[in-house]
This record gives sequence, structure tokens and C-alpha cells, in this order.
Amino acid sequence: MRLAILSDIHEDLVSLKRVLKKIERKGYDLMICLGDISGYSKPYYRYRRSRNAPACLELIRQRCDIIIPGNHDLHAAGMIPDLQAGSGNEYWQHDMDLDPGYDEEEIAFLANLPNYRVVSTPDYNIFLSHYLAPNLSGLFKGFYSNGKELESHFQLMQKNNCSLGFKGHLHTHGFFMAGPESFQHYNHRQLRLKDFPAIIGIPPVTRHKYRTRFCIFDTDTYLLQIIKLLYYAPE
Repeated sequence: MRLAILSDIHEDLVSLKRVLKKIERKGYDLMICLGDISGYSKPYYRYRRSRNAPACLELIRQRCDIIIPGNHDLHAAGMIPDLQAGSGNEYWQHDMDLDPGYDEEEIAFLANLPNYRVVSTPDYNIFLSHYLAPNLSGLFKGFYSNGKELESHFQLMQKNNCSLGFKGHLHTHGFFMAGPESFQHYNHRQLRLKDFPAIIGIPPVTRHKYRTRFCIFDTDTYLLQIIKLLYYAPE
């Protein structure tokens, strides 16, 4: 089974259309979105004239078999608490996000998405989330990069009988593969997975910092491919 996995679109309609067209040419059996369809922030992105969160969400709903929400999606759906400064809770505040312009039905759709899913293959299960336990949707500030910090996620994968996991959120260049005692970043575009359990962090769709990419994973051959699109100049 060929999985097409994309993440972190951030309302970039131009890049999303290009990625979907490329996925069609590559071929796939199951298409998965790992979240942050929403979340355009002026300090970070430069495609304001072409940003279109409702159009991106519509395409994702039409084309993806599995959709996981990211922290920006939950913010757009009103699912993040309004915390007082100094409360001790380190949520992303998303105060620089522009209004995505969703209607009530779109907000309700995002609010009711599950924060993780499990895909079953004949030989093993795959865990899908926007980020890592105990911060599956990326709502809290901070990032994990060592075995101790990843322990909770591997425990959750084990609870769901999963030997492989995929996540987005970090806007990584290339991809990373983490094991219980390892964390390795890869710049090259493909790798045949051999060591399990493992977590794969995939790059974003948004063209922020020249990183428009998506992932194809073959569950039978264990071949992971990171497909890069040529840079498209922002409007």
C-alpha cells in the first residue's frame, strides 16, 4: 500500500494544488493530512494574496482519506483555552494568525477531528499525529529531540500496537527518523526503513523557507520518499 502523506499547508493554496497534482502522478492508495491546514502568519509567510484557508480545507476534505488537526486548526476552531499571562501553561497563543475565514460548518468539522489515527497493514500498524505525545496536536510550546522526551509517544504507539509513526509540525528540512534511543536528520530524499519502532517527521507543504515537500511511503517495501517541488516565487 502506498501512503501519500502531507502536512503543514498553512493556507498555501498554490503549493497545495501543486502537491496534489504531483501526488496524482506518483500514484497512491491512501492520502493522509497531518494537520495545520490553517495558520497564516504575516511574519513567517509571503503569499498573502493567494492564501485561502477554506479552499485548502475543501481540497483536503475532497482528496484525503485521513485528516488530523494541527494546533493552528484547533485555534481556528476555537479549541484552545484563553490563558492568562503567567498562568504557567505554555500554549502557543497564535496571536499573529490571520482570520482563516471559515464558516460554521468548517469550524465544526475541524473541532471534531481526532487528534490521532491508526492505519493497519497486514504486518504492522502506523500511528498518525500532528506532533508527539503528550503534545499530539502541537498545542504546547516546545519540541522534543531525544529518547527521554520521545518515551511517551513510543508508549502510546505500543499501546496501539504501532511500530511506525508519522508526524509533521516542525517544518523540518528533509525529514527525521527517531528511535527510542536515537534521533537522526536526513537531507536526502529516500530511505528504506529497517529499524523499528520508529517515528518519521515529514516536511511541510507550505513554501516557507523553500520547503515545499510531501512524503510517499510504501508499506510493503518500507521505502520512504520525500518528494521536493521546485521553488515557486511568492506573490
